[in-house]
Amino acid sequence: MTPTFQRGNRTTFLPASRKSGFSMTEMVIVISMLGVLAGLAVQSFGQYLGGAKDAVAAARQEMLNQAVYRFAQQNYEMVFARMDGGVADELVILRTLQYRDPNINRAQSGSPYMDPRYSPVASSDSTDYRLRWTGKLYELLMPGQSGTGILMNFEGTDFTTAFVFPPNFQMAGR
Repeated sequence: MTPTFQRGNRTTFLPASRKSGFSMTEMVIVISMLGVLAGLAVQSFGQYLGGAKDAVAAARQEMLNQAVYRFAQQNYEMVFARMDGGVADELVILRTLQYRDPNINRAQSGSPYMDPRYSPVASSDSTDYRLRWTGKLYELLMPGQSGTGILMNFEGTDFTTAFVFPPNFQMAGR
């Protein structure tokens, strides 16, 4: 029976009610469109992530080199020959930049020049971002370049508790 609506002396017939919801075809089209959009978003995100890692690595390199400059202004020029094959020289320079003499009368103004909580590890994996000591400054090794250096950790786990210096610690350089 067709529903009717009566207004005054006129009678209007209403169309048969339709079930509400989406058809299977409409659902397939919408899901396909969402899949295409998600694929484009993931591809764009990967490009932005690579650029962000480059920027963070360059900022970390600049942070270390600024610490070397501040050290040189207060002490002496940092000249420490690079030793191939290991990361010991990078860590010796880093510890020198992090050191503050516990004797307040001998402590250098402005020290420590680098945050003592920065405690990176070594890497020779060519897929990593690394920082290598050149003899006067740190240089950035991008993925694809060979060499050993301080591993760039983008999760922030390389900032831990402050390094404890032994009582007989000798700073690097001349």
